[in-house]
Amino acid sequence: MKVSKRDVLLLVGLIGVLAVVCSYFLVFQPTMEKAEKLEEENTKLEERIADLQNKSDNRDTYESETAQMRLEMEEIYQLFPVDVREENAVLLAINQELLAPMEVQSVTIDALVEVPFVAETDQEEHSATYEIEEVEEIEDATGTQDEPTPETVEQSTDSVNPFHLMNRKTTINYEVSYEGLKRSVKNICMQTDRMVIDNLTVVYDETTGLLRGTTAVNMFCVPDQEDKEYEEPDFGGVLLGTDNIFGTRVIRSEGSLPDLEDGTEGEAGENAEDEQ
Repeated sequence: MKVSKRDVLLLVGLIGVLAVVCSYFLVFQPTMEKAEKLEEENTKLEERIADLQNKSDNRDTYESETAQMRLEMEEIYQLFPVDVREENAVLLAINQELLAPMEVQSVTIDALVEVPFVAETDQEEHSATYEIEEVEEIEDATGTQDEPTPETVEQSTDSVNPFHLMNRKTTINYEVSYEGLKRSVKNICMQTDRMVIDNLTVVYDETTGLLRGTTAVNMFCVPDQEDKEYEEPDFGGVLLGTDNIFGTRVIRSEGSLPDLEDGTEGEAGENAEDEQ
């Protein structure tokens, strides 16, 4: 079988076209796509570097603002007591009973626990870590990175919860009128120590015409504050003890009865017999 020169040329041309097409799809196009991706990444990195460089230039401003914010935080935490004990919860219940007024039936005092802080998401933590690493790389390249001092390391380790905010929950069960309920809420809001109403539930009691309620109060403190000590509550104005340990009702005529002395009743009986 003979192949003409024309067929050979057509075959060579077809092979050339196939080679060009294969080169485009297998070599040129992937290379162009890769180049475009690299260009996009370079653009983002340039923007990121410019932003980090701007932050590095304003480092003194950020540090001064951070120090100012830390002082403001310390002033706020100074408003908290160093401890909240059981007697503080008892005194709060007594004040509620006197000032509302209300009839406190029971008081439940929980243990002192640390207040949990809201943790950051993993993505925010990773982004913050990457930003710190990128800043350090730029500082290494420009020679502006400072050696970490012990004070800096200590501040970074205590930045999550440096003041260790604590909380003690006190739950008060009571009977009260509507006006007394409003006064009890206002009394909690007027307390000098830091506390907040965590939960309040009341229901109407048809038998007494009063409200049966439960108020849960979170009482906060910040232990280990410098130059600050725990102040014991003043129970001087609180009546201690009771003359009626069984809580019975008092009959109307009991208030005017004279005190009985030893032998009084017997002597009165003997005098009555002599008169007869």
